[in-house]
This record gives sequence, C-alpha cells and structure tokens, in this order.
Amino acid sequence: MSADTTVTTRNRWALAVIVNLAAAVVAVLCFAAWQQIQAPQRPTDIHGRFYQLADDVGYIPRANTRMTRSEVERLTFAHDVIYTTGPDHFRVTPGAATSPDRCVLVFGDSFSFGDGVADDETFAAQIVRQSQGRVAAYNFAVSGWGPQQFLAGLQSGRFQRSIQCTPTDAVFLMIPSLIWRSAGVTNPWDTNGPRYRLGADGRPVRDGRLGDPDPYNWRRWFGLPPVGKQEALQLATAVIGEAMAELKRLYSGIRTHFILYRVASWSDVDLTVDDLVSFEFELNKVGVMPLPLEAVIPRYRFAMDDYILSPTDHHPNARAHRLIAEFLLRQIKAAD
Repeated sequence: MSADTTVTTRNRWALAVIVNLAAAVVAVLCFAAWQQIQAPQRPTDIHGRFYQLADDVGYIPRANTRMTRSEVERLTFAHDVIYTTGPDHFRVTPGAATSPDRCVLVFGDSFSFGDGVADDETFAAQIVRQSQGRVAAYNFAVSGWGPQQFLAGLQSGRFQRSIQCTPTDAVFLMIPSLIWRSAGVTNPWDTNGPRYRLGADGRPVRDGRLGDPDPYNWRRWFGLPPVGKQEALQLATAVIGEAMAELKRLYSGIRTHFILYRVASWSDVDLTVDDLVSFEFELNKVGVMPLPLEAVIPRYRFAMDDYILSPTDHHPNARAHRLIAEFLLRQIKAAD
C-alpha cells in the first residue's frame, strides 16, 4: 500500500470520527431540548399578583391576600376555589384552642398547599377541624416549592417566626418530582430559589440561587440538566435529611412524618420504581422513615380518580385531603 493511500485512508477514518462525534453532539442537544419541552412550565406564576420574591426561599405568596385559583394561575377552572394567606404569607388554617394538645407543622408543595381545594379543605385545615381545635396546624407549603425551600425556610427562621405553639409533629409530603426540583432541573419558575450543593462531609451547603451562572458545569455545555439522576437523588436525600435534623434540633422531641406521594407517571419524573425504593432506603439511613401513599389512602392505586381533582390534574381533591388528615391524627394519637 502506497503512502498516499495510507494517508487517504487515515483522512477518511478521521472524517468518519468527526461526523459521528458531531452527530452525537447534535443528538445530545436534541434530547436536552426535548427534556426542556417536557418540563412543566408554569405550576406557579411568581410574576403575578399572588407571589413575591424572597431572598431566603426564592418566592412566597403575598401576605394577607385572597385570590381565586383562576386568578393565580391565569387559567379557567370549572370548579374554582379561593386561596387566602395570612400576615405570615402562608395559607390560612382554622384557629385552634388557646393551648392546643398538639401542634403540627406542614411542609411541601402544591399537594400540601392545597391546589384546587378551598382553604378549609386542605389537610392542614382538616387536622384542626377534625380534632375540634385540640390540634393546631400551620400550612408552610407553597405551590412549586421543593426540599430546598423546606431547608432554607428553617435556616432563615421564616417558619419559626410564624409559630405560636410548641411544635410536636412535622409533616413533609412530597411527590417524586421534588427530587429533581431540589437541583433546579424541572422547576424553571424557581430561578431565584435556594441552591444547595453537597459539601465534603456529604451535608448540603447553601450556594447561591438556582438561576445563578454555573460555567464550570460541563453538563450545561451540552444543554443537559445541571445534574444526573444519581446526583439529584443524593442531593434530595441530603437536603430532606438536613431539614428533618434541623427540626429536631429546634424542637426537642418533635415527631417527623414523611409521606412519599407517588402519583401516576408525570412527564418530568424519569424515575423508576427501583430508583424510588433506593431513595426511600437512603432516606431511612439518614433517619427519615418514608410512609408510602398506600398507608395513607389504601385504595389510591385501584381507584385513583376518586382522590384527584380531575383526570388531567392529579392534585389531591378534598376527599384525599380529609383522608390524609385522618391518617396523621391517628399517627399523632398512636404516638402519645
């Protein structure tokens, strides 16, 4: 074989390698674009009259505000409800006794805030009503929030400033999507939200905002999410574990309840059953005992339509909120 032929062959191989690499890069970029399209774009609208920006938790409802769900989300709903917030910016709950027997703190996102149900139908409100005021409850959940707000609000003292009784129980209810939200993957509305990274000791450390530039993250160079699945699972586990530990540090003897609300598949989840089982196992290792949804609503898997707002909106309806409240009150009573 002549030298010219050898050079030509090498050039062809080099060209083939370049073409294949270019195709791979294009495929990655297309996949990233597809993921962005699949991600939910507006479960909350922080630019509307209902929300305002906040340095510690990113955004929060405005204080002393009363608006319909249609006004908040700028959509039309056949069954509209009113959302009311108090002077502490959080959704109102009924007043409890002056010296309640128990005091419950509720944390989470729209599933706990109560998207689509009235003020007195959220499970936080139902805890007070069903106990006839003997158990006080604070609803510290906000639509679109994730574990990062749960921890940030405790670290800043925002939640503590609202509490007027001695907390005995705390509830964090989450859907699998919140695993990704902790790293800012599926929550484009939360660019002002708190960003955490894992420190050398494995504990989460506050590191600016989710929307801050991240030029050294190679995944962003290719249009990929800022973290992979395993990183998101590790971060969410660490943030939740740290928040639960902070609650126990602040309130000696407080009982924590963690409910993993697995709903039907969501376009932004991309987590297998094995992923969620592993997530629950890792949570248990950091002292958080996950409670499956089936323990709260046994028939959910077999009759989901009885417990959701509509076939296109899987937020829990008033019936589901009532059952969650009943379950939590049983848990509280059993621990006494």
